[in-house]
Amino acid sequence: MSATSLNAVRNTAIALPPHRHPQTAVRDAVVGWLAERPELARKAAAILSNAEVRERYTVRPLDWYLTHPSVTERSRVYREEMIALCESAARQALEGAGVRPDQVGLIVSTSCTGVMIPSVESYLIGRMGFRPTTRRQPLTELGCVAGAAALSQADHFLRAYPESAVLVVAAELASLTAQITDFSLANIVAAALFGDGAAAAVVTGARFAAAPGVGGNGRRPARIQATRSILFPDTPELMGFDNTDSGLKIFLSPRVPRFLREHLPREVAPFLEEHGLRLGDLSHFLLHPGGRKVLEGLERELGLEREATRLSWRVLADYGNLSSATVLYLLHHFERDVQPRSGDWGLLAAVGPGFCAELVLLRW
Repeated sequence: MSATSLNAVRNTAIALPPHRHPQTAVRDAVVGWLAERPELARKAAAILSNAEVRERYTVRPLDWYLTHPSVTERSRVYREEMIALCESAARQALEGAGVRPDQVGLIVSTSCTGVMIPSVESYLIGRMGFRPTTRRQPLTELGCVAGAAALSQADHFLRAYPESAVLVVAAELASLTAQITDFSLANIVAAALFGDGAAAAVVTGARFAAAPGVGGNGRRPARIQATRSILFPDTPELMGFDNTDSGLKIFLSPRVPRFLREHLPREVAPFLEEHGLRLGDLSHFLLHPGGRKVLEGLERELGLEREATRLSWRVLADYGNLSSATVLYLLHHFERDVQPRSGDWGLLAAVGPGFCAELVLLRW
């Protein structure tokens, strides 16, 4: 299959909430929260200092979270900020792609850090001029893997409707899941890693009426060659949320980095082999930065130099782990910072609760 007959990621955009915090400020806030538990406070300080996160964004100031807002209040903030951030990212992505809302056949939205019914894309349709017959597909329970899964769903839809376009919007407000009565290490690790933000991507079909070969930002667009979903059996206890009286409460096994080191690389080779490729044929790696130990383990097992995963480390440092939106942030910075050659191959990969993985094979 030629690259020009593939579905293309035409443009991406990001939207950030207004409150920007250096990791040192978050660390100090967490240590203050744990002041009556000095040994745990010392562990927390070390975890935050070694997370390879430089700064993050949240939808509210840090001291707001320490007031222990109710589930009702957090749900109100979630709905309000989801609509605003997703609309901002979606408008930028569509405008940069040269795609009108009425040309979009499907909107895929992703989020796991809150619940709103109706889902966010129903608000976007009313506010942005999409056709009322636009299909909607909210992905609400896939966690960090959902952004990659959304690209896969976009690709499947466009193979059936190649003259159409798909808008993917991913937004996570992880700060609204903060639990100030939960003193578990999982909650502290979450406080060290996760941030708030939204992203959007416009994916166009092979017969979409647009200028061929050029992305909305003037760069060569990434084209989706193939995708794969993987669910590892008997692993639901590794990561997820419990829905409690105080809201969503994270659970996160310390086994996760080792599990991924042992299992994810084994899935990459057969996926590539189906398309006549080996790992050495890939020029670009867009790996979801689930955390420092996860990235370091994948580098080691896949035999990658740090330069190959530079963007993953940059996104982790600049935004933290944005769950489902992270891979779209990777694509966004790749579009603007990297100049792939015609015919280059790349792998986008994300992992999430289940435990599961999504692989997307890209070509430029």
